[in-house]
Amino acid sequence: MFSSIKMEVLTGIQQVKCASLRYFLLAIATYYVSVFLFAIRWKYVLKGTGVDVPLLELFKANLAGLFMNNITPMSRGGGELLRMVWVSKLQGVPMGVSAVTIVYERILESIPVMVMVGIGFLYFTTSEALVLIPLLVGLVLIWFRWERFIELTLRLFRVDLSEKDMERIIALRRCSNANVVGIGASSLVWILDVMRLKLITLAFGLSVSVPVLVFVSVVNLILGIAAFTPGGIGVVEGGLVGTLTYVGLPPTLAVSVVVLERFISYVLGSLSGLMVLLTSGGREVWRALKSR
Repeated sequence: MFSSIKMEVLTGIQQVKCASLRYFLLAIATYYVSVFLFAIRWKYVLKGTGVDVPLLELFKANLAGLFMNNITPMSRGGGELLRMVWVSKLQGVPMGVSAVTIVYERILESIPVMVMVGIGFLYFTTSEALVLIPLLVGLVLIWFRWERFIELTLRLFRVDLSEKDMERIIALRRCSNANVVGIGASSLVWILDVMRLKLITLAFGLSVSVPVLVFVSVVNLILGIAAFTPGGIGVVEGGLVGTLTYVGLPPTLAVSVVVLERFISYVLGSLSGLMVLLTSGGREVWRALKSR
């Protein structure tokens, strides 16, 4: 049995050479557009607190964060901390402000995520979609207990804020531009994630329905969060191959799809982030991270 699995994996890797270069390049483009959208979302959330940071700096911070995510356990295990330190050390943003804006991004992102989880699971079964209920309750509690949530967040990151900065953060919830752009950008990012999977499957001549790809994208998200290895190495790949096989792809083609997807999201993402760290003040940020 082990030898047959090994043969399927090797065959799948070899089939990567047959993938359409056009679809592969388009898939890479969707990945970097997603990173740019993350930067736009963060810029508007920061502006909601009265802080204006150049978009290019936020784009570089997000790329560097991707590298950190891929070398630390759990999804976004170290990337969020690096982004927080990046804008604080290189752009002079108060540490507490940068921390809360990053947390607020995740709150806004959770809205389209819940929609995707609902679509992905409801396509197959309704019982798993019940996991959305505690998440929804948590979001409602955060929204109505915003000041208390801010206090807990600042305590978690061990930072103190001036009274003025605290007032700006509390007012963030009422900033319509930050909320509209944040939710819109987050939604577009998840659409692009599904589109990237679609392009990769098309690169192998496969026709996979969008609801199935949404389900696979949701599984990919869950695996990345739950994985204990750096960047989810091993766990994400094995889980995605199993999921693609479950939805009907031949094992060899499932391996091929996962190899291309992980090459884009893990290898290229890591290399891009490392280059940014080496060329854009990464040493100062790295020293600040180690000191924390």
